[in-house]
Amino acid sequence: MGYVHNDLKLDNILIGYKDPSLIYLIDFGLTCRYLNENGTHIEKIYTQKFSGNFLFASLNSCRGNNKSRRDDIQALMYIMIYLLNKSYLPWGDFHKKFEDTSYEFKDFLRERLDLKYTKEVFKLIPRSLRDMLKKILTLQFEEEPQYDNIIEQITAEI
Repeated sequence: MGYVHNDLKLDNILIGYKDPSLIYLIDFGLTCRYLNENGTHIEKIYTQKFSGNFLFASLNSCRGNNKSRRDDIQALMYIMIYLLNKSYLPWGDFHKKFEDTSYEFKDFLRERLDLKYTKEVFKLIPRSLRDMLKKILTLQFEEEPQYDNIIEQITAEI
């Protein structure tokens, strides 16, 4: 439809009451276009602004760039990894650092980009999901994710 949600988190994903196979997204307050009105992909730009949910944010979001499809897919992967690992992501304890008043939010973003966190995430998931996450992390800004392949790999793993 030409938009990215840009705020994927557990609070914004609902499961159908009568039909649990239906999944609903809510809260489109941070949604933005990835396609221009003429149907071409927007250009990648450095916005200097973070938007979305820090826990599930894509690396691109932490760098301060505008968003595209790869960012929502990366956020969904982090949500799935979080659920598979009993509400754990390697950077999930960053809130404890807020007690240190010398830490600013930009410091959290910079630290989140440290390769050690990505390496730790790879240790938390089975090989098939590792391969998929590698593909997702290497998607180019304008590249369309292989949605069918992603869904197939996830459902085969779960």
